Amino acid sequence: MNRIGFAARISTLVFAGFVVMALPSSVSAEDAADPSHFTYARLYCTQDGESHFQNVTVELRQMNFAPPASAINIGGNSAAASAFFAGFDQHWGTEDLQKRLNHPTPAVQFLTVLRGIFSITATDGETRQLNAGEVLRLEDTSPCKGHITVVGDQPGFLMFAR
Repeated sequence: MNRIGFAARISTLVFAGFVVMALPSSVSAEDAADPSHFTYARLYCTQDGESHFQNVTVELRQMNFAPPASAINIGGNSAAASAFFAGFDQHWGTEDLQKRLNHPTPAVQFLTVLRGIFSITATDGETRQLNAGEVLRLEDTSPCKGHITVVGDQPGFLMFAR
């Protein structure tokens, strides 16, 4: 299976409410070794319109999800009405960063990085770099000031679920 096919399967698993693997850069080695918990990043907005990151840890419980296959850990179930893919040119968003041009997310949604590197900067100045397999929940909808997204030196691909 090629890397995109593998990443797409991971994304599908995440939005079905369970995770086989996909570790945000903020996850410690101890968290990575425990399949009963999954930590992802959340970008949220405060009443003053500023955006901030927070790590969210979800407890996963063993379930017989697809018998006769072995039980897997499932949790953090979120409803999603649609899922879609997005492709970005290399360096997309660089001008926005230079001009400090923030944008809010159009809807509360999860994103999973399928390929490439994405740097996301909250209005409080914190920047997180997301790599393939990493998950972010975007909650900074309007009237929030939003965030700035910049793609690395290679084209990038995301899967959104909302």
